[in-house]
Amino acid sequence: MNAIPPASAFDLTADRFDSLVSNSFAASKESRHVRDRLIAQVDGGRLDHLLLRARSGVTVSDAVNRKAALNIIDFAFEPIVMQNMSTDQAMRYLGAVENTLHVREAGGLDCSGPLWIDTIHHVCVFSVLFQLAAFLGKNRKFSQVVLLHQGQRPEPRLRIIADLLRRAHGVALVLLPLQGNWFARLGRLTTPDTVIYYLTDMPPEAFPHAARKERGRSRLLLTHGPGPALQVETLSGSQSFARRLGAPRIVLDYPSTDSLRIRPIGADESAVSLCPLEDWVFWPLLGTARQRAAAHNDFASS
Repeated sequence: MNAIPPASAFDLTADRFDSLVSNSFAASKESRHVRDRLIAQVDGGRLDHLLLRARSGVTVSDAVNRKAALNIIDFAFEPIVMQNMSTDQAMRYLGAVENTLHVREAGGLDCSGPLWIDTIHHVCVFSVLFQLAAFLGKNRKFSQVVLLHQGQRPEPRLRIIADLLRRAHGVALVLLPLQGNWFARLGRLTTPDTVIYYLTDMPPEAFPHAARKERGRSRLLLTHGPGPALQVETLSGSQSFARRLGAPRIVLDYPSTDSLRIRPIGADESAVSLCPLEDWVFWPLLGTARQRAAAHNDFASS
C-alpha cells in the first residue's frame, strides 16, 4: 500500500519565500521592477533554499518549482495591480480564470439556501470566488455572500471584488472576521438568499488564537502529477457551523492544475480537499519532516 506522508508542522520563521516576496513589494513603490527582480533571483538559483522543492521535500521538476515561485510572486503582485485597474479591466481579469480552470464537476448548487461553501487558498481563489458569486447571483438569485476570514490584514482584492459584485451583479459581499461573537452576527446576517464562503485550509500554527477556539480539523491533499504528495491538517469548524445554521455544505477544490470541482458533502462528513502542491498559497509554510502516513486510497475516495 502506498502512503501519503503528512507535512511537518508549519514553519513560521521569517526566512520563507512568501515573507521575502511580501517584504520586497512593501519596501518599494516600483512593484513591476520588484516582480522582475524576484523572478530573476528565482531563475538565477539564488533562492533555491526557499523554493518548493527544498521546502516540501517533494521531488518536483524545475518547471513546477518555478511555477510555484511565480504563483507566490503573482499572488502578492495581484492586489497591487488590481487597485490600478478600471472596472472593465478588473472584470476581464477576474473572468480570465475561466480560460485557466475548467469545471470538472458542479453539484449541490441547486440546494435551497443558505449555502455553506468550503474552499481553500488556491492561487486563483479570489477570481474563482468572484465568478461563483456572480453565477449564483444570476442563476440562483442569491443576493448576499458572506466571506468568513481571520482579519489578519487588509485585503484590497476583497474591496474591489465587493464593489464589482454589487455594481455588476447586484450581489452584496459581507466580510465577517472570525473574531468576538462572529457566529451570532453570522446568524443574524444569514437568510435563504445567503452564500457563506469558508476557507478550510488555515494552518493551525499560523492562527493559534483561532486554533484554540476552533477545534475542528480538515485534511488537504496536496497533489503532484497524478496523485497526492503530501497531506496537511488544517483548521475547519465547518461541520459544526453549517449544521447550526441548517445550511447544506458544498466543497470547492482543485483536483488538477487546470480544473476545479464543486460537490455536496454530508453535514457530518469530514471533507478531504485536493489542491496541486504548487498552486497552494501556503506552500512556503511547509516543512520537510515526515510524521504519520495515510492510505493511498484516501485520494481515490476523496
